[in-house]
Amino acid sequence: MNKIYTSLLLLSVAVAGSATAQKTQQPVSPLTVKPSLDPVQPVGPAISGNRVTLWEDDFSDAGTWTLGYDVPTLALNWQIGTGLVNTGSYPTAPVNSPTAANGYAMLDSDGFNNSSGAAEASHMTNATPFSTLGYPNVVLEFQTFYRKWTNEECYIVVSTNNTDWPVLDPTSTDGGPIPNVYEAFPGMAVQAVIQNPTRVRVNISDYAGDQPQVWVRFYWAGEWGYSWFVDDVSVIEQPAFELIMEDGFLSSTSDGEEYGRIPPQHLESTMQVGGNFNNFGTNARTNVGVNMVVSGPDGFSATSTPLDLATAESGLMDQSVTLPNGGALGSGMYNGVFTLTSNEDSQEEDATNNVFLRNFEVNPLWFTLDGIGNHPAGYQALGSIGSNSFTGAEDGLIVMNYYPLQVTETVYGMEFLITSASVAGAYVQCGIYDTTLTAATLLNTPIYETDVIDITQAHIDAGKVIVRFDAPQTLAPNGYYFSVKLFSNGGTTHVRIVDDLTVPQPGNASSIQIPADQVYSNGNAYAIRMSLDANISVGDDLELEGISLYPNPSNGIVNFSSTILDTYTIEVLNTMGQVVRQTRTNGNTKLDLSDEAKGVYLVRVSNTIGSTVQRITLN
Repeated sequence: MNKIYTSLLLLSVAVAGSATAQKTQQPVSPLTVKPSLDPVQPVGPAISGNRVTLWEDDFSDAGTWTLGYDVPTLALNWQIGTGLVNTGSYPTAPVNSPTAANGYAMLDSDGFNNSSGAAEASHMTNATPFSTLGYPNVVLEFQTFYRKWTNEECYIVVSTNNTDWPVLDPTSTDGGPIPNVYEAFPGMAVQAVIQNPTRVRVNISDYAGDQPQVWVRFYWAGEWGYSWFVDDVSVIEQPAFELIMEDGFLSSTSDGEEYGRIPPQHLESTMQVGGNFNNFGTNARTNVGVNMVVSGPDGFSATSTPLDLATAESGLMDQSVTLPNGGALGSGMYNGVFTLTSNEDSQEEDATNNVFLRNFEVNPLWFTLDGIGNHPAGYQALGSIGSNSFTGAEDGLIVMNYYPLQVTETVYGMEFLITSASVAGAYVQCGIYDTTLTAATLLNTPIYETDVIDITQAHIDAGKVIVRFDAPQTLAPNGYYFSVKLFSNGGTTHVRIVDDLTVPQPGNASSIQIPADQVYSNGNAYAIRMSLDANISVGDDLELEGISLYPNPSNGIVNFSSTILDTYTIEVLNTMGQVVRQTRTNGNTKLDLSDEAKGVYLVRVSNTIGSTVQRITLN
């Protein structure tokens, strides 16, 4: 299947990153693979050459803007100033624009916490109009940082009389039907995130070109989204010659995934490569094509079929490339460079945005969907998801990545990255699931599951947890989900998994399951990694020794003993990871579990030095 990029919104809802509690999700089938959309990518620095700036504002003076909202019961206003921060539960970082120090604008929907069911409608408009007389082709340009939640929209609205301002509804309005309304981020997928900062350019010529007075409005419409930051706004003359390479992809599988690290034996013999590009200039371009070169131990290249592009017209390179050595590429880093060219390159206004970069690594020891640490400089964007992301998911949220194995493989362990917002005392269980199971049983029958793993301060300081399986797992050629199940002790000690937002992925390349709910797609890449390293080590984690639990199986009375005198915390967990019994002891003791249901339980014993987990069976 080809890698597909469209301008339509992704039908399945991604749930990557710092999702705010109580926001509802749209479920998708866990066995359905849907192509994802690209997040908006940076379009390069400001247009160079002899451009004319017709108006600009750097938000150093809040008095140059008029703020307002259209729904009286939802009094959410834009803010303008320095040091503005999101006040929601999982804030978006402020825009990192060149002049952020002297002020910027922020719409803090997350902090407004609107769960009324009605959409906010907030706007920010330049107080004094500007003229575009003599310039029929004009472009609005601004620095921004934004992350999309679900159906909210960011609009640019233009007026020539300061009265024709529509009230916009994110569920029914786009930039087409209303002449003076433009989408700031057209086709942006749910939960996509742009890079910080991104320079966005919107062609407003059809409404604002050659006008004696123009007002520009930044319009937010949505319910309880994240935050939208804006800075350094200007209106410029549209360039005559301006091509933009919008994105690039190197898909290592037939289903469209782009793995950051992939063992050579699990590469397919071909790779789907390409990207989107467009003509942003006023003049037509001829013989437009993309030259893709991947350098590395076994480099390869591809060139798209040239075509002519009228102004505002877009193109797509999407082709299959036969890899060297039948796909068995040599180990090492591979750097992909997509370069857009035409017959008119000598007249190009800004050549920096004619290039897009994408990397991947061939690594015999690690299979990772994420590419954290390997992305080109300036491209990497990260988020996180955790036990405090969704109401009802404080204990038992499952986070997982999909890994397709081309040959039989022995897996020795895994690792996952966690954020500094994680709290020592949380715990997890890692597992492997077979994707050939039905949707109803997918996450109820793991092929393999570890014992409980305590999250320690050492893990948090390191930013990762390394897990060595108690026995190597031999997996036949197939697709598998590698998962981490999160537990927060009833919401008191949360743990958050890092999510790589840099590369868009097919909807179910990474997914979650909310307890007592179902599986939801993500569209990005959790930092949950498969290890093929027989020497994988759990590092400095200490396993307690001299601990005994007997008899096993038991009729309900379990004896605890230790050869080392110390103070121990004993927790008994059921198969859902819920603590059903907890006690502390300074020595030998008895656990009375006779009122618990028959079955397998985990007993976690810990002290200030380390911990151990043992399984017991109640008959």
